[in-house]
Amino acid sequence: MNIKTNLSDKVLATKWLSGKKHISKWLIYLVALFSLLAIGASFWLGTGEWRASRQAAAVEAEATAALEQLGEPIQSLKRVLRDRQVQALATRALEDPEKLEDLFAYANGRIPQISAVQVLSRDLRGVSSEDLGPNGFAVLDMVLSALAGKRALLQVHNAVKPPVLADAAPVKPEDELLGVLVVTLDPAFLLSAFQPETRQVGAIRLSQLNGRQPASNLAEVGDAAMLGDFPDRMSVPGTLFRIEIPRQQPVILLGYPNLILMALLGIVGVAAAVLMRRSNRQWRLERRAEEARTKAQRAPVEAEAEFAEDAPPRKPPVLEVVRSTSEIEAAGEEAPEVEPEEEPAPIPPPMHLKYNVPEQRKLRESEHEPVELRSEIFRAYDIRGVINRTLDSGVARQVGQAVGTKALQGDAGPVVVARDGRLSGPYLMAGMIEGILSTGCDVLDIGAVPTGVLYFAAHEIAAGSGVMITGSHNPPDYNGFKIMIGGDTLHGESIAGLYESIVSGRLESGQGELTSKNVVPDYIAKIAGDIQVERPLKVVADCGNGIGGVCAADTLRAIGVEVLPLFDEVDGTFPNHHPDPSEPENLADLIDSVRLMDADLGLAFDGDADRLGVVTLAGDIIFPDRVMMLLAMDVLDRVPGATIIYDVKCTGHLPEVIRKAGGVPMMYKTGHSLIKAKMKEIGSPFAGEMSGHFFFKERWYGVDDGIYSAARLLEILGSSETPPEAILNALPSSYSTPELKVQMQEGENHRFIEGFQAAAKFGDARISTIDGLRADFDDGWGLVRASNTTPILVVRFDADTEEALARIKEEFRQQMLEVRADLELPF
Repeated sequence: MNIKTNLSDKVLATKWLSGKKHISKWLIYLVALFSLLAIGASFWLGTGEWRASRQAAAVEAEATAALEQLGEPIQSLKRVLRDRQVQALATRALEDPEKLEDLFAYANGRIPQISAVQVLSRDLRGVSSEDLGPNGFAVLDMVLSALAGKRALLQVHNAVKPPVLADAAPVKPEDELLGVLVVTLDPAFLLSAFQPETRQVGAIRLSQLNGRQPASNLAEVGDAAMLGDFPDRMSVPGTLFRIEIPRQQPVILLGYPNLILMALLGIVGVAAAVLMRRSNRQWRLERRAEEARTKAQRAPVEAEAEFAEDAPPRKPPVLEVVRSTSEIEAAGEEAPEVEPEEEPAPIPPPMHLKYNVPEQRKLRESEHEPVELRSEIFRAYDIRGVINRTLDSGVARQVGQAVGTKALQGDAGPVVVARDGRLSGPYLMAGMIEGILSTGCDVLDIGAVPTGVLYFAAHEIAAGSGVMITGSHNPPDYNGFKIMIGGDTLHGESIAGLYESIVSGRLESGQGELTSKNVVPDYIAKIAGDIQVERPLKVVADCGNGIGGVCAADTLRAIGVEVLPLFDEVDGTFPNHHPDPSEPENLADLIDSVRLMDADLGLAFDGDADRLGVVTLAGDIIFPDRVMMLLAMDVLDRVPGATIIYDVKCTGHLPEVIRKAGGVPMMYKTGHSLIKAKMKEIGSPFAGEMSGHFFFKERWYGVDDGIYSAARLLEILGSSETPPEAILNALPSSYSTPELKVQMQEGENHRFIEGFQAAAKFGDARISTIDGLRADFDDGWGLVRASNTTPILVVRFDADTEEALARIKEEFRQQMLEVRADLELPF
C-alpha cells in the first residue's frame, strides 16, 4: 500500500471539501444580500408602478371625461342636422332662398348658438369660396366631402371675423341627394364644454388639425410644457379635434404573487445567513486542521520514504555544464544546432463566443483588404453588395463621387444622405459623404432614419436628391444604396451610368459643405397634419429590429392610434427574426402578439421600413396585393379614372377591383425605382407591389414609405365602425402562395429566365414577359421571375380553387425542371 499516495489523496479531498464549504458560505451570503436587495427593489418597484398605474388611470379618466363633455354640444348639433323639419326647410330653401330665414329661425330655436345657415345645391353652380365667407376654403372642403358621401368633420376657423365652428350635412329628402346644409356655430358654445381637471394630468390641450398646416391650439389647461413634442392624443369623433395629454409610459405591475415570492426568498436568504454565521466557528476549526495536514504533506522526502517500502529509488539529478559559443569554437568543435522552441498552441476562446452574434458579425473595415469596384453591384434599381466582399467605404466613396457629379450636373444639390441600422452603415455613410463632398456638392446628413424619412427630407428640404444606405430586407452582411437625383429614383441605365462615370474618371472636383439635421419631428408632424384616425384603433407594430424602430410607433401614435411596439430596438444583427414581411415565418411573432394583446391589427416593416405587412386578429396574413385593393379604392374615390399600377406578382382579382372602382389597371415590372419612374411618366396617383411597397402620389411624394402607407391604411380602417378584420376579409380572395424563392448562384437566375422564356409552353394561357414569365389561365396564374436584388428566382401562384392552384403549380414545376433538372423547387 502506498501510504504517501493515500495520504496525499486524503489531503486533497479534504481541501476540496473545505473549499466547497467555503464557497458555499459566500454564496449563501450573496443570496442573502441579493434577497434583501430584492425585497427593497420589489417594494420600490411595486409602489412606484402602483403610483404610475394610478397616474395613468387618472389621466385616461380625465381625458375621457373631456371627451364626454365635448360630445354633448356636438351631439346637439348633429341632432339638429338630422331633424326632419330642418331637412324639409333646407329643401325649400334650395328653391326659394328667402326660406333661409325660416330655416335659421327654426335651427336657432333649437340651439341659440347657431349664428348662420346656408344651403348649397349639389352642382355648386356659381358658388366660390368667397361666397362662403371668410372661412370659405374650409367650408368648401367640407361641402365637397359631404357631396362625396363622406362625413364632414366639425372644425373651428380663425379669420378676420370672430372664429366660428361649422358643420356640413347632406340634404337627403326621400333618399335623393339635392344639396348640402352648412351650419355656423358660435365656438364659445363648444369650448365652454372643455373644462377638464388637471390635478393628475398636469396639462391637457384641445387642438385641431388643419390639413397640411400645423395643428392649431383651441384651448389649453395646465402647464403646456408638460405635453412635450409628441403627447398622447385622443381624437374627438366626428371632428378634427384632438385631446392631447402628456405621454404615458406603459405600466406592467409586478403583481402581489411575485412580490410575496420575492419576499419569501429574502426571508429564506436571511435565515440561511444567520445559520451559516452560527456554524462559522466550526469552519474555522476545520480550516486549521486542513493547514496542519498540509504541513505534514510538506515533510522531507526521506521521512516519507520510510513509509513507502515499494517506492522506486530516486534518480540523482542530471547536471549539464553549459558552455559559451566561443569556448566551443576554441576547442575545435562544431556548435550544435539549436532547434527553435516550439510556440505553444493558442488558447481557443470560450465556446460561447462562437455563438455571440453581435461580436461575430461586428464589421470592422480595417481588418479587410480594400474592395475592388465591380460592375455586378450596379443592379436594375439600386446598388447592392456584400460587405467586405463587393462593398466597403472605398466603394461608397467612389459611388458618392458619381452621385455628387450627377447632382451638380443636374443642378439638383444638395444631396440628403441617411442610413438604416445595419452594422456596416456608419462607415459606408462616411465614405459616401466624403465622396459627394469631394465633388463640390453639398450634403445634408440626417442620420439613421427610415427610407421614407429620407424621401421626405429630399423633397421638402432639398431639391429631390438623396442617397439611402440600406440593405432593405436582405441578410445582415448585405448593404447598398438607393439613389434619387432631382426627384427621379435612378434605375437601369442611370445606375449603369454611375459606374461608367467612375471607371472613366469623368468626375467633378471641389469641396462641398456638410450640414446635419434631425428631420424626424418634421416628418411626423407632416403626416399627422394630414392624417387622423377617426375612431380608436389598437395596433401592434413589428419593426423587426430594423430602422423603423426610430419613429414608426411615434408616427402612428401621432395620428391617433394606440401602438404596441414589437422589436423596435434597432439592431443590425436582427436577433429576433429577419425583417422581411413577405416571408410568413417572419410574421409569427406579430401574429402571436396581436392575439395576446387583443389588437385590431398587426403591422410589420422591413429593414428600412419602406415595405408594409398586415395581419389580422384572427392570425390571417393579408397579402399586399389585397391591401392594395383597399388603398386603390380609396385613392380612386378622389381621383376617378386614374391609372393604378401593380406589379406582375399581384393577384388576378386586383385589376377587376380597380376597374369597378372607376380606375384603369396597369401591370408592370417589379422594382421600386421602375414603378416610380412609370408613375411619373403616366401621372399615376398610386401604385403597389406584392412585396409590400406602396407608392402614393396623391397627398404624398410618389414614393414607397411603409410608415406612411400604414397611416393611410389606418385612416381608411378608422373611418368605419366595421372592425378592420371584417373590412379586410371582405376583399376578394383566392387560393395563393406567398413569394416562393429558388436559390441560385450570382447571375444564374437571369440566365435561367432567358432559357425559360424561350422553352416554356403553356397552351392557351395568356403569356406576359415584361418581367420573367407570367402565364394567366381562366382560373388562375403562375409566375417565375429573376430577382434584381439577390441571386434567386421568385415564384408565385394564384387560383380560384385549390385544384386549379395544384394544377398550375405542377405545370410550372415540369416546365422549370425541363430547363434545369437540378433545381430544388419549394413547391
